[in-house]
Amino acid sequence: MNIRERLHTIPDLILAKRLLKATDLQLDEYVKLLNSFVEKFPVEETELKAAMETGDIDSVIKRLTGLRETLVSIYADELADECWKRLNSFDRDRPDKIEAYVSFLLSTLAALSSDIQMAFFKEEENDTTPEQTNESRKPADEKNAIKSILAVDDDPYFLDTFKVALKDISCKIIGVTSGSGALNMLKKLKPDLFVLDIDMPEMDGIELAKELRKLGQNAPIIFITGNATKEYVQRCMQVGASDFIVKPINPQSVVNRIGKFL
Repeated sequence: MNIRERLHTIPDLILAKRLLKATDLQLDEYVKLLNSFVEKFPVEETELKAAMETGDIDSVIKRLTGLRETLVSIYADELADECWKRLNSFDRDRPDKIEAYVSFLLSTLAALSSDIQMAFFKEEENDTTPEQTNESRKPADEKNAIKSILAVDDDPYFLDTFKVALKDISCKIIGVTSGSGALNMLKKLKPDLFVLDIDMPEMDGIELAKELRKLGQNAPIIFITGNATKEYVQRCMQVGASDFIVKPINPQSVVNRIGKFL
């Protein structure tokens, strides 16, 4: 895929025929806007969280307004429309509801930032071969078998939440709380998909991913993170990341992202 096609696969960007009709110059300008969003988002996220923690609702509204303008400029139309509706209906006497929306939006935008960075990374790597999911590489007689997911996170609560989010998906989920536990599990299991937390003690998710590849485990890897900075995303891509799940998790987003690989 070229960069136009990759960007069209990002669900939160409503591109329709916008990019297909764009000239190379217009595409370059759009890519600059996306890069600007990726670069600025970590700072905007930090500042918005700080304003929320201090109860500065005016600052929260101002920053959300700025984010909404950015979303309009990068064609994230549905997210921009929802942000506009929220801004016009905020109840200052219910900061809990404002905080809930801010948390949801930041998680969604972190996922969007990761998606954009993956599109750019694959373009830079000159990945011109068709992408294959773990499913498409399997023989026909294995495609209808129940798929297994090995989820690794040092937080048992996340593993429980992850399992609940996928309760309607026909798959077997094995949860472990450490990298060493995951490696031991491979003695009796060959997962169809790995879901790895990045920030874990002793062996983090990136180190674990390297070990998995050394052992010949070629199943797709989805990383769990609360951080969408370029450094994090690029390090994950370099060890074979296929996708990202951002904390706090959005159940529907989890279903959509996991479903691509089962």
